[in-house]
Amino acid sequence: MKADIYHLVTVNDGASDNAAIVQVFSDMAANRLKRNFSLLNYYDEVPVSYGSTIVGVEGDSVELKVHEHQALILKQDNNALIKCPHFHNDLGVHCYASYVNVAKKTVILHKFSYAQIRAERREAVRVRVRDPLPVKFTYGDVVIAGNLVDISGSGVSIHADLVPATDTDQGGVLHLALAGTALKIPGTFVRATADGNDGTTCVFQIKPDTRADTIIGRFIYQRQVEIIQQLKDEVAVE
Repeated sequence: MKADIYHLVTVNDGASDNAAIVQVFSDMAANRLKRNFSLLNYYDEVPVSYGSTIVGVEGDSVELKVHEHQALILKQDNNALIKCPHFHNDLGVHCYASYVNVAKKTVILHKFSYAQIRAERREAVRVRVRDPLPVKFTYGDVVIAGNLVDISGSGVSIHADLVPATDTDQGGVLHLALAGTALKIPGTFVRATADGNDGTTCVFQIKPDTRADTIIGRFIYQRQVEIIQQLKDEVAVE
């Protein structure tokens, strides 16, 4: 998971925080606390969260029965977030998977740390785009061109090979086509970050008009449908 989805928080120290989190699961397993928690993953930026059942707690590990979709994502990502009102100050928790069996819908989690779940503060639903989709941002004679990485109703990010020096809050126009419809959307440059893929990820805020907002909304909904279907298809071949 990316840093813009969660941020690790230390309450006491790593070992003490891990022990306190495991103790919460032990208390829930023994019915000393209400079993009230959920796993959370982001699959192509779409939140995936299902109910889970505690099988047992052994040492610093927690075994759970989970939904097959959650198990598949855990197998791919090897980590997850957990939400539970019993955690310190209502913080979330980040953890790693030491064992995942998709067919048996079983996972074993360990290495627990407190976390702030930043993605839940998003004002708009975001989806990741896998197929190349050209986008360019223009202002004056300057062009930042690349492929769409993800999109929401309030922002987009693109992967670009070359990024001219651009001031934060520089206004311009984003040009892209969604579902065969060409759009020109007023936008603002937010930041550029090297992404480790021989390029740069540029983030923009956008202010779509009613027409563009409707088209973006339809695109996001269709992408969500595709993502869920993709999960189902991948589970079927496990």
